[in-house]
Amino acid sequence: MGDPSMLSTRWAPPMAPRALPLGKGNIYPLGEPHAVSVSLPTWDSVVGLSRKEQWVMEKLEWSYPRFVIVKPVDQLTKAVLKRLEIDESATRCMMFSSKDAARKCIVSLKASPTYSEHLSVEIVRFCMPAESNLRKSPVHWANFSAVLLSPELWKDAMAFWRDSGAGLSSRHAEFCLEELGYLDSDSSNPKLRSPAPRKRSHRQIPPSLMRVQAAATSLDQLKVFIGELATSDQPNQPNVSMDDVFVYPNGMNAIYSLSESLSSLNANSTVAAYGWLYPETVEVLRHGPWSFLSYKYGTDAELDQLERLIQSGEQVHALFCELPSNILLSSVDLPKIRALADKYGMMVVCDDTVAGYVNLDALPYVDVMVTSLTKTFSGTSNVTGGSVVLNPRSRYHDAIQATLLANYENAYFPFDCSALRDNCQDIVWRVQKCCENTLPLVELLSSHPSIATVHHPTTSPTLANYQKVMRQNGSYGNVFSIVFHDPHAAEHFYNTLDVCKGSSFGANFTIVIPYVQLANYWNREKVPKYGVPQHILRVSVGLEDKNELLSTFQRALKGVEALKPKSHCKDE
Repeated sequence: MGDPSMLSTRWAPPMAPRALPLGKGNIYPLGEPHAVSVSLPTWDSVVGLSRKEQWVMEKLEWSYPRFVIVKPVDQLTKAVLKRLEIDESATRCMMFSSKDAARKCIVSLKASPTYSEHLSVEIVRFCMPAESNLRKSPVHWANFSAVLLSPELWKDAMAFWRDSGAGLSSRHAEFCLEELGYLDSDSSNPKLRSPAPRKRSHRQIPPSLMRVQAAATSLDQLKVFIGELATSDQPNQPNVSMDDVFVYPNGMNAIYSLSESLSSLNANSTVAAYGWLYPETVEVLRHGPWSFLSYKYGTDAELDQLERLIQSGEQVHALFCELPSNILLSSVDLPKIRALADKYGMMVVCDDTVAGYVNLDALPYVDVMVTSLTKTFSGTSNVTGGSVVLNPRSRYHDAIQATLLANYENAYFPFDCSALRDNCQDIVWRVQKCCENTLPLVELLSSHPSIATVHHPTTSPTLANYQKVMRQNGSYGNVFSIVFHDPHAAEHFYNTLDVCKGSSFGANFTIVIPYVQLANYWNREKVPKYGVPQHILRVSVGLEDKNELLSTFQRALKGVEALKPKSHCKDE
């Protein structure tokens, strides 16, 4: 831990940042598979992806896997439809490793306003028969479920795929495709039932099965490591054990699963979203069985408003927040929230993805911490993951742990888990280096006349709230956002900045995105009133040479300085 020599040169980015062509995976070395970020080098290409325009979609080699169906999953889909002798122009297909996830997808589709009785939805389960399961394992990772649906429901199915994070991963899809010929198909529809076309020879165990079973041991190793990172530095705080760590295929699936579990404890209550939360987190909370409250500004006044509501008789079961928030980098007052929660019996859930456990010691102030392990925890941009960590001292610890265990289904494919375990080992050194690279950029941009605001914990009015929960050796994170005075300057800056540009953040390399154009595109007219203008840029700083990064940003700023002012330009 902490030794820069531990960072594999295989995944280290070049010292000088650079943008990649449209559709290429933002990953180093270039061309590596399973990239979770796609290069969107121009403003128009970001908008084109949000609008699913063909000129962008046909170029995508990889992308953030909750937003699109990546190629390995698409290849498995085509193979399944061919096996079932179904015309893919008349029926769409969505893949899940979990039977329960497939069932929930069906429930979601039938609850959609688009659904009507004449539209088709059904599940086909593909399973390894006992005679081909050479190791006789109770869990066979080749098993998966296919949801067949009418094309009219595809948009709703993609919403479930995006918000639940329950879809099949690219590595898992590749493995299932290899094994498809050995799988039986089963369904409530007799026409979709069939025995496996091939039977496994017992003379030799396939290397792929041996590798999957070997990789399965990485889950416990990962949970132990996360527990060590999450354990508080404060006096008299207990260690976080692996039993308090739950690992999921991605961060959104962690939030989705936690939301379902918490709401099952008290479905007739209310949940509050406090501060500016990631859009899909809001969607998950909004569509749960509980009543939903939103306090998007995250101010003390809103916290006082929430307290008055509770005093009037509203039963608020849980409060979800982020620290710092993803885009405005503001920090809620966790000790104050903790005091309010203790007073009124409310659970506190915090998402610490932007700054993480290396920088923050916030677990003692919450009941549950959720983290997207896809981001800085991995750094490599080649795998997704998510975690839920319980505060061992929480008064709700036993109840939350019991309901999570009751609902937990390990759907995290071993090859993904193994990749994440390997990626995270040098996290402390990477985080420290990225944070060191960030501060000079924040200083440079904050002093530039073209820029109205740089959002970072160090520049925020809520800096004191961040510092309340900083670790002794922590820093302020490697993510910030920029608001130019002129929206056209923001667009020009983005188009000319020679760094990786596209989805996700927290990679080993610097990556920039016009956040609203991707995350809030279809609601872009509504978000400026919350301090999130349409032209805001999010910057995630990587491991490149500090001086090279400064020079790269300075060159892009010079281009902005050369722009002629627009006579009728107004802030969006």
